[in-house]
Amino acid sequence: MPFASGPVLTYVGLGRYRTVGPTVYVGSDDVITIPSDFPTDLATVPRIFWALMPPTGAYERAAVLHDFGCVTLAEGTCLLSSRDVDGLFRRVAREGGVGIVTRWLLWTGVRWGALASPTRRSGWWKDAPAVVGITALTLAVVGGAVWALDSLAHHLI
Repeated sequence: MPFASGPVLTYVGLGRYRTVGPTVYVGSDDVITIPSDFPTDLATVPRIFWALMPPTGAYERAAVLHDFGCVTLAEGTCLLSSRDVDGLFRRVAREGGVGIVTRWLLWTGVRWGALASPTRRSGWWKDAPAVVGITALTLAVVGGAVWALDSLAHHLI
């Protein structure tokens, strides 16, 4: 894994964590250092979806790095674009062993989040076809599963 150190996290309450000691990510072209005591909520997954995708898991490291990228974007100190920060999130999740479906769902979520943030919105439309397509496919699969379970339950009753 390309993390030279960290992240080591401590829970501070209400779904919030802080890094303990520095976190250093070493990519093929870049080194990103996250300072100690950096606040994160890990993956910002709406609570209703936690049973399917909890905020913690194999993508924790990627989530800390992504949160740092989003904070530095908002501060104007990030050397990456919003698209690059989100792409790095997906890549680091892959490096951490996160499956392809989960990676792309997480990426889709952060790209939707970018649309809602003025500091992250730039370049969103370049990803819009993929984001909308993945969202539509996900809704179709979930809707089909709900319909199938409802039909099965109706026949069993």
